[in-house]
Amino acid sequence: MQSSGRSLFPKARVDALSDGIFAFAMTLLVLDIRLPDDLPLTSAAELTAHLVSLSHQMLTYVISFFVLGAFWRSGIEIRPTSERVDRHTVRLALLFLFFVTTVPFSSGLVGRYGGLAPAVVVYAGNMTMLAVLTIAIRYLDVEPKHRSLRGAAGGVLPLFIATAILSVLISAVAPRQAMYAYLLTGLARLPFWPRGGYSVPD
Repeated sequence: MQSSGRSLFPKARVDALSDGIFAFAMTLLVLDIRLPDDLPLTSAAELTAHLVSLSHQMLTYVISFFVLGAFWRSGIEIRPTSERVDRHTVRLALLFLFFVTTVPFSSGLVGRYGGLAPAVVVYAGNMTMLAVLTIAIRYLDVEPKHRSLRGAAGGVLPLFIATAILSVLISAVAPRQAMYAYLLTGLARLPFWPRGGYSVPD
């Protein structure tokens, strides 16, 4: 993207920072899945029972890992390529990466206290901010004459937002089942789901 009178930053350096933070945050997710160090175990059956008790945390980890992976992927597809980005996009990118770093916290919170609605709400808020900021970055990352909210959102990001809202609604009556709403994001991988995104001529 070229824009006169505005500071431009090398896109490769922004992407490198983004990749590093995504990798670190996705690695941290798994650290919350653990048994207490002082857990008394005397039989294989007890160990199996405790491992089964981690199923909710494991589900949260799997969902969070693939949601982060989808957001990372959305940063490299369905958007025009450019060697440089302006300072406004960089600021939004930093804010976006801030919320990426909070995913291990919100994931751990809902993994441990998924039976309580506030934990689900915090996680949903985290996911929604990631989706909204991704849309904003995509919107600014093209020439003004090509910008559109529909193109910036594509076919996947609205689905992320919808599933986050659905999880909050479900948490009002059945918090333990609220995280299953995020499994609906798998619809975006089906052939009939609209891809959307920008189609900008060279």
